[in-house]
Amino acid sequence: MYGAPLLLAMSSVTHEHPSRTLQWLDAVQVLLATYLAYTAIFSVSPFDQRSIAPIPASLLVLTYNVENLALACCASLRLLAHRRDGGQGRFYLLLTVFLWCYAGCAAAYNYLTLHGVTQAWSEVLPSLPFLLLVLLSKGGPAARSGPESARAQQAPQKLTLLIDNFSPIFFTAALLGLGFAVMRAHFYLAAASLFVALLVHALRSATLQSRYMQSELALRAAHDKLEKLSLTDGLTGIANRRCFDQTLQLEWQRAARNHQGLALLIIDIDFFKSLNDTFGHPYGDACLVRIAAALHSALPRASDLAARFGGEEFAAILPATDHAGALAVAHKMQEAIAAAAIVHAPSRGGLVTASIGLALNDGGQTPEQLLAAADQALYRAKQNGRNRVEG
Repeated sequence: MYGAPLLLAMSSVTHEHPSRTLQWLDAVQVLLATYLAYTAIFSVSPFDQRSIAPIPASLLVLTYNVENLALACCASLRLLAHRRDGGQGRFYLLLTVFLWCYAGCAAAYNYLTLHGVTQAWSEVLPSLPFLLLVLLSKGGPAARSGPESARAQQAPQKLTLLIDNFSPIFFTAALLGLGFAVMRAHFYLAAASLFVALLVHALRSATLQSRYMQSELALRAAHDKLEKLSLTDGLTGIANRRCFDQTLQLEWQRAARNHQGLALLIIDIDFFKSLNDTFGHPYGDACLVRIAAALHSALPRASDLAARFGGEEFAAILPATDHAGALAVAHKMQEAIAAAAIVHAPSRGGLVTASIGLALNDGGQTPEQLLAAADQALYRAKQNGRNRVEG
């Protein structure tokens, strides 16, 4: 039964935070498989008071050899999948070398014993693998850095995932096979093992499904958060240029499809450079935050969008809005900025004001042309004295 903990170590799912539930389920399967294997080989339970029925020595040696080879092969598969995974890869390397050495030494020792060859040197054979393991374990895993370390932190490859997911299924299949093997002589034990195999498999599947759903929900929440951050201006908290461009394209398509109007406003803070020069950039940033809040509060509908267009420029998209409605929103924005009473230099009027350019989609314009028309209207507003709306 020495192979039970080795088999459990090799079957455990290899990730940073293993599930205790899955580990206990695997442990139950390993212990029950070991119990059934003993019963199948010796025709008696391990803790039964009855004497073991005589079995051929050759069959016993074959059983041991098969067990040792199976353990060595399992360790080799793990090493193949995790050979680059730092300390975990080193663990599987040491385990693989030890198990293959042990399989060879144990097979030689059993063969010599079976044929009556009992030399003094043959008694040392079973100890050689353990001595080799001690020597190999003396050197700690070397620290890695650079590209190799980066590769080790990448997502598991297909072979790794295949081996990790197949290991527990192997135990369930082994329990089913061993249960059928001992059913004739130990019916109740076999029936119990079959029931446990199916129950453990169901519990394991439910646990994994729950973990996958939690991971999917966490990934979806993280994706939504990143998406929101990518569409939000970091300073003002309103939509950024990327969000503005996406929304303009969508609303232009909707307006063309439904034959509705679409209004676009571009808002520029008057003499903002002189404000920065007079009061400093921190004050200018604080002004932008207050102006963004004022513009957002002036929007009449949830479908309207206010965005920071760049620097001291803002923009607003007004779906299904005609010229009169857009003009009313523009004046409301100017009133909201005036109500914020943001101090400017006395030479500039004392309070911050804004110039607004207005453009309407007449059905024949592209989003780029609509944006250019609003920009030209803003230029006229500046040329005609600022603090006004042109369209």
